[in-house]
Formats: sequence, C-alpha cells, structure tokens
Amino acid sequence: MIKMRIRMTDLTFALALISAALALSIGTMSYAQQPTNLSKNSIKGALTSIQNDASTLKPTWIVSGVFRMDKVNTTSPVFNAAFYMIKTDGTASHQHTISDFKLNGTPTTTSNSTIFNGTSTITMKNGPVKDVPTSISLVDGSAVRIWLDPSKTSNHFGNTAIYGTQHLICVEVPNYCK
Repeated sequence: MIKMRIRMTDLTFALALISAALALSIGTMSYAQQPTNLSKNSIKGALTSIQNDASTLKPTWIVSGVFRMDKVNTTSPVFNAAFYMIKTDGTASHQHTISDFKLNGTPTTTSNSTIFNGTSTITMKNGPVKDVPTSISLVDGSAVRIWLDPSKTSNHFGNTAIYGTQHLICVEVPNYCK
C-alpha cells in the first residue's frame, strides 16, 4: 500500500511537470507569434544599456526607455526615443529624449545591419541641444545601437553607444505591463 502511494505521488508529480512544461511551451509559442514589429517600415523597441563615465570609463549609468522609428524604408526616416538615466547606485534619475532626426545621405547596409547617419535634437538639463551627430544602427532585426556625438553633449552619455532591442515586452506579453 505504501509503495502504491509513492507511485501515485510520483505519477501525480510527473503529470504536473508535464502540464507545466506544456503550458510554458504553448505560452512561449503564442508570444513568438505576436512580434512587436509587424511592419517593415516601422520599428519600435526598448532601450536597455549601461553607459560608462567618460573620465573613469567605469559603468556609471543605467539607461532604460523606448524608441520608435517610422518611415524606415524612405529618405526621411522619423526616429524618436525617450529614456531614463539612473546612476548604478540608484541616484540622480533624469530623462532625455531624442527627436527631430534628419538623415544625411542614404543609409549604409552591411551583411547584418542598416546604419542611419544624421543629426538629432537631444534634451539636456539646460535645454535641447540641436544638430547632434547621431548614428542609429538596426542590427540583425533584433538590436539597435544609438551613438550620440559626445562632443555635442559634454560627454553626458559617456564613451559608449546606447543599446536596445527591436522588441517591446509590453506588446508581446501585455500581462506584464498592466
């Protein structure tokens, strides 16, 4: 009788594991079928990056926000971003936006990326800074890299590009963002 209970317990546990794995598998498949970017001409995603201090070269800032690029396949792409910068110790939280992107020339295409070089306006503590040389790279359909000329922003974003993904979890898994 005791052996039968153990076997039933083992069977119940195994069925519970299989059910959980199946539920996770179905959930993952349904998310994969709901991509963030349904249009090849509009890309939105998340910015998630660590910025180094320009003088110490040590990770100092966390960047977190969103971006959207419309009219990707035209001569006048529209790029906007909004993000928070917070020191890695949790202090000095503040916001920035990137707007008014103007493409110089035509995008450059490599084997896995498209690079848009131009200028943009960046909001800073003392007001907007216009005509900041900006490079936006869309990498392999999954990542984004934004470089802002440090000389125009007083090295505010350090010596590293701002990185992100071409995905928004709130689109793909809306229950996380309610």
